[in-house]
Amino acid sequence: MFLAQISDMHFRSHGRKLYDFIDVNACNAEVVSQLNALEERPDAVIITGDIVNCGLASEYQVARRTLSNLHYPLYIIPGNHDDKAQFLESMGPLCPLLGTDPQNMHYAVDDFDMRLLFIDTSVPGESKGWLTLETLSWLEAQLEQGGDKPTAVFMHHPPMKLGSAQMDRIACENGDQLLALIERFPSLCRVFCGHTHRLIFTQYRQAIITTIPGTVHQVPYYHENPAPYYNLEPAACLMHRLVDNTGLVSYLHPLSQYPGPYLYDANISCPVDEK
Repeated sequence: MFLAQISDMHFRSHGRKLYDFIDVNACNAEVVSQLNALEERPDAVIITGDIVNCGLASEYQVARRTLSNLHYPLYIIPGNHDDKAQFLESMGPLCPLLGTDPQNMHYAVDDFDMRLLFIDTSVPGESKGWLTLETLSWLEAQLEQGGDKPTAVFMHHPPMKLGSAQMDRIACENGDQLLALIERFPSLCRVFCGHTHRLIFTQYRQAIITTIPGTVHQVPYYHENPAPYYNLEPAACLMHRLVDNTGLVSYLHPLSQYPGPYLYDANISCPVDEK
């Protein structure tokens, strides 16, 4: 299993820029091209929410056109910037596993040696997240059915506070319900989220909980200052690979332009004339 996870694309309508100066549509189109050009090709691409910025049909038109150019299967969940109905209408054809009910979007992928469970934490009109009783019941049933098979959950909002003054206020408000499932089911060993526009990771019992950067703009991590800052530090995605005798290994893959790669040469690294 080899997966690419991106998040928080925040597409705008055709010709519009995010905050009137960030060309997220062009940047996201470049991200798609970068993923298509990967030498080691993932089995699928995962997007953990906030496909668009304002939940507009015109934004989803741009998002669908751009994301349809990805040369991989696509697994998607909505975020707090998404409109559930518009999201499902636009993204459903790209990810049929989403189903047909915009109020109950969740699905399982059993194609790999690790189970992948996708759940919706978005609340209409709210920035914070919430796990509905239906979602929690579905998740509990999936974990019971999965037995000892290692399992990862993908959701938009992190289920616990991560020490970020800005983002902790809009995390998943009842994320403790997910933490209780982690306690009950040792197979649940990974929780991957978006929302924070930053790589942050922690651990709860056996589960590593991780948020990832956005594809274009990021959110600084301040523990004391809750002001809503954002910046344009380099974007990145996470790659997840199952490694024999090790398990799931995740690593940061940059989405910005940079020199290289270069082949290591010992003669240059330790030149003879320095001895």
